[in-house]
Amino acid sequence: MSVQKALEGRFSCRKFAETPLPRTVINDLLKTVQKTASWCNTQPWAIDVISGESLKKLSDSLIQSASSGDVPNPDFDFPEQYSGVFRERRKVCGLQLYDSVGIQKGEVEKTKEQSLENFNFFSAPHALFISTPKELGLYGALDCGLYISSFMLLAQELGINTIAQAAVASYPDVIRQHVQIDINRNLLCGISFGYGEESHPVNRYRTERESIENVAVFYD
Repeated sequence: MSVQKALEGRFSCRKFAETPLPRTVINDLLKTVQKTASWCNTQPWAIDVISGESLKKLSDSLIQSASSGDVPNPDFDFPEQYSGVFRERRKVCGLQLYDSVGIQKGEVEKTKEQSLENFNFFSAPHALFISTPKELGLYGALDCGLYISSFMLLAQELGINTIAQAAVASYPDVIRQHVQIDINRNLLCGISFGYGEESHPVNRYRTERESIENVAVFYD
């Protein structure tokens, strides 16, 4: 599969089959993704992969924190607000999601239940957490962003579905109770991955992309 085909085919999977991936497949995937470019070849990412019963226990803890109203305390500040075109794109994406699972405007409890699916890792058999040294600041985070993109595109080539999740980084202290992420590293996000249930309605809609004319300026 070409990079172009992987980009065109990739989507944020929100319903996974329970079938786990063979460890050899995950190892080979990570070995190739390690080729990702990084600033001065620092390769700042640290990867923690959690599966099986360990993932179930972590999910239970995260759902408990989110359900009980614990205040999120991410290592990286979330956006202060979404305004203008960013707010509109985010709104459309959310409406597509809720429409796909039959949630109507004003159905607060159903909206909350769908939100909690983030902390259930959308039933994925595996989750990956990526962190970066605090001392590398923005550039470390940027390199990890490149790693995330490489991981999702290569997974797509192998027929593996993914979704990058900032939501699960809302409670880094909870995650550190289950995964040994060094306190001197910032947790960036998680990625749930496995084989998606392609027939599920939540996996059928696709978000649109802005036209080149609205994002690029050419100087000759």
